[in-house]
Amino acid sequence: MTAPQGGSHPYDLSCILDPPHLSDVKAVLAISNDMIASASRDSSVGIWTRVGQSKFELKALLDGHHAYVNSLAYIPSTDESDGEWDCETVLEGHDQAVWGVAIIDEGPKEGCYLTADRMIFLWNQKGEVLQRFKGSPEPVRSLAILPGGETFASACNDNLIRIWNFEGSVVGNLKGHTDYVYQVVPGVQGVELVSCGEDHTARAWTILLHPCQTVWSVSCLSNGDIVTGGSDGGVRIWTRASDRLADQDIRDAYMEVVKEKIPSPQPDNNNRDQSEPASLTIDIDLSDDDLPIPLVFQIGSDPRATAEAFGQEHGLSDNYINQIEAFIKAHLEVANP
Repeated sequence: MTAPQGGSHPYDLSCILDPPHLSDVKAVLAISNDMIASASRDSSVGIWTRVGQSKFELKALLDGHHAYVNSLAYIPSTDESDGEWDCETVLEGHDQAVWGVAIIDEGPKEGCYLTADRMIFLWNQKGEVLQRFKGSPEPVRSLAILPGGETFASACNDNLIRIWNFEGSVVGNLKGHTDYVYQVVPGVQGVELVSCGEDHTARAWTILLHPCQTVWSVSCLSNGDIVTGGSDGGVRIWTRASDRLADQDIRDAYMEVVKEKIPSPQPDNNNRDQSEPASLTIDIDLSDDDLPIPLVFQIGSDPRATAEAFGQEHGLSDNYINQIEAFIKAHLEVANP
């Protein structure tokens, strides 16, 4: 499968929401073209409303949480709702943390559910497991049903986005991210898929550069714009529409900040082919609460041996060592396509 196309006009910055959150923005949600919600590790939820073609303002700050807010969902109000909800189905069977959930609302599996921990589960409406899919490093961080309901996408820690059919076969890989992929969502208006990750980018499969390394969350407005949330507390909106672009001086200033934050490749002064670096430095996340730990991989050495040495140093499980080995190989594939 080729990378989804983002249309004839590239995305560029529309606006940066102000004030920023005080910590990482872990989730963003486009409620409509004129309203956006953001959730942060600062324990707050921001509700933002449009006040111009390229401007949103903070309408409300919801501060009832007492810890990190990691996820958002919007439930439209109806006259029949009395504010009380009953749980219809409990999906039991995972043995690790559940990262991804998706509802299939069209196609041959309409009405079923997908969930993911270290594997992907397909459930029917009764909460019965129909199938388990295994074929990517653990954990599977995000799931997205693609238009038509015939296929779905998954994101995990090896930089790749995999496209699956519901028979459990991987029918394509999207390569481009150079670090963990945290979220994939269906696109709108001709954009098939949007993703974000640990490599300073969101992708519509054009690159949306960020000054922060971690772009935790991404969501699509129905008008085709994209909203992202990052580890610097920033919420940013991106557009292809010329009348919603930020002023040129704002976009230029933003790119200067990005250039300052993204490290430039260091030159290799050894007498060797400059196209082949002597080593790769890969940031390994051991905890959502701690900074990544750099792993230095010497080109030409054994990925498995390097992963095992790193794992022994930090007391990691065999499962985590397997993930790190796959992660090193993915970085090598990007560095030497």
